[in-house]
Amino acid sequence: MTRASTTRRAVLGLTAATLPFTVAGAAVEEPDPAIVIDEVRRASISEFIDVPAQIAARNSATLRSPARGVLVQLNVQPGQFVHEGEVLGHIDSPLAMQRLARARQAANTVKFIKKITPADLDDLIEDRKNNDQNTIDFYRDLAELIPPSPLRDTLLEELDEQEDLLNDTIDDLDDFADDVHDNLKKLDKILVGLNAVTRLLTQSAADAAQNTVDALTLVAPIDGTVQLGGPESNAIIAGLLADRLPQGPLASLLPGLTGLDVGTGGAGDPGVNDTPEVGDPVTPGRAIVTIVDTSELSLVGDVDETDVLNVKTGDEATVSLEAAPEARFNASITSIDILPTKSARGGVAYRTKFALNGELDPVPLPGMSAVAHLPVGDQNAKPSVPAGAVFTKLGKSFVWLVRDGKAVLQPVTVGASDDGRAEILAGLTDGERIVVDGLDHVREGMTVE
Repeated sequence: MTRASTTRRAVLGLTAATLPFTVAGAAVEEPDPAIVIDEVRRASISEFIDVPAQIAARNSATLRSPARGVLVQLNVQPGQFVHEGEVLGHIDSPLAMQRLARARQAANTVKFIKKITPADLDDLIEDRKNNDQNTIDFYRDLAELIPPSPLRDTLLEELDEQEDLLNDTIDDLDDFADDVHDNLKKLDKILVGLNAVTRLLTQSAADAAQNTVDALTLVAPIDGTVQLGGPESNAIIAGLLADRLPQGPLASLLPGLTGLDVGTGGAGDPGVNDTPEVGDPVTPGRAIVTIVDTSELSLVGDVDETDVLNVKTGDEATVSLEAAPEARFNASITSIDILPTKSARGGVAYRTKFALNGELDPVPLPGMSAVAHLPVGDQNAKPSVPAGAVFTKLGKSFVWLVRDGKAVLQPVTVGASDDGRAEILAGLTDGERIVVDGLDHVREGMTVE
């Protein structure tokens, strides 16, 4: 229900009865009935802020279906009181069980990584070097058997060149082997990191799938009173995201990771009873049971920015309930938010919480509309006059003060006003006489008695 923003009003209580006096103008012998004089009287004027608010429960929790399935067990009835940890029902979901099995299998598959163990290139290079060196040494021994001659010298020179080439090649292979080893070490680190990410991903998917299966058993998270069904949310979100989720192998892991079983449907079509019953098919996000903790009722309202600086924590208020206009409750402010919300008047307001004190009769229900009446300002008795005795001139407030039988224009400072009276903050004192009616007949210095 849309309600108006906070409003101010004032309540005045006179400490003494007002006694009118009639006087005559100086120019006439008979009293002028149009002119009425009254004394300045001290009165208590209390200004109030009316704060639209709602009754709030201490806590609430809605148990929803985590996956598509069938409600096979429901152990509670509407209005039943349940305790935290109590099993309220169960949902059968083969799809959730299948996803759990797949997630566990994926997690076991990547649990261990086989490190890269390439063949030792150093040994291969050393073996090749030794074989080639032995071959060169063999041919050098044969060449040295030839008697000294140009042919012998040519063969030995050729063998020396082949040996130098072999050594250069071996050096190059050694450098290459070092580079290969360094690169393989880097690759091994990369693969180990990828394996760790994969293990985390698959284990998270398995944990989330397990949580989904665990949530198929509906367990009360708080003490409170049962209400079947509840507000819908996850099914709508699932429907919006259904065509935006990735496809392929990763898509099979997402339901386990996010707890979101993509599907359609909610509580039912318009005109169809949405109260869950045993045997009903349920979709992801379907509200099954809502538990409301009413052990401690409070009041939540929005105080307009123009009024919030006049209230503080601990201020007491009187609360009226729209559902029971004659009832009155006592309340006190427990907190005032620092950050604002949008006000109904277009500005901002500040969320204010009240504690309901004393016995509640009748006991209100959560969400009921109420108004908190907050007194603000100085409530001590102050001089006051009928509101009609005050008039403005050039933007200032005045009254006709009767002094020594003459009308004197007296400037005043006006405070709160309501119920036909105005609070005078400055300019008048108790017992002074002023003109309260027939102001148009009064002139400065006129004789009035």
